[in-house]
Amino acid sequence: MTIALKAARIFDGRSDRIETGGVVLIEGEEIVACGPDPRVPAGAELIDLGDTTLCPGFIDAHTHLTVGVKSYSEFFINRFRHHVAEKAYAAAVHARVTLEGGFTTVRDVGCLYPNSFIDVSLRNAIAKGQLPGPRMLVAINLIGATGGHSDRNAGLHFNATGRESDYTDGIADSAADLRKAVRFNVQRACQPPDLRPQSDASHG
Repeated sequence: MTIALKAARIFDGRSDRIETGGVVLIEGEEIVACGPDPRVPAGAELIDLGDTTLCPGFIDAHTHLTVGVKSYSEFFINRFRHHVAEKAYAAAVHARVTLEGGFTTVRDVGCLYPNSFIDVSLRNAIAKGQLPGPRMLVAINLIGATGGHSDRNAGLHFNATGRESDYTDGIADSAADLRKAVRFNVQRACQPPDLRPQSDASHG
């Protein structure tokens, strides 16, 4: 099935010009052609977007889709107020809003909720088609020194969260700790989504 998106203008990213009469041809999940008035195959579904401009998807190289709050104070309080599942639902909304804003790929540079792996789960759900969102490159934990920007216990009294931060939270104070923190992130970030068709069989 071929779908043709038609608009008044198109910017294809290969030149600095905006052309009139833009068309994007889609077959399955692939864009097969684009430009000013390419030939539309017979039988293609034509979607006329009217007085709009088609352009390639944007890339945001610094996001935190698992957070999405307006202030650090709000984030700090919500860390303790919201369950990890609620944070995951909110992250799904942030992903949809980001996609609708024209960003088709993001580099998510830190989940900010250590050991929750919300960013990995969100990336995998989007890749499976379970949720709308951009293609995600994820980092798991931020990596930094004890008491620094990445330390979830910075500013809290001793043992306030029940445990002190370590390399599994992205906290590293030596070359050996840095290696551990990086390997921890890579091991979990590189777990690909299972894209096999999901069975709808009921379980008794």
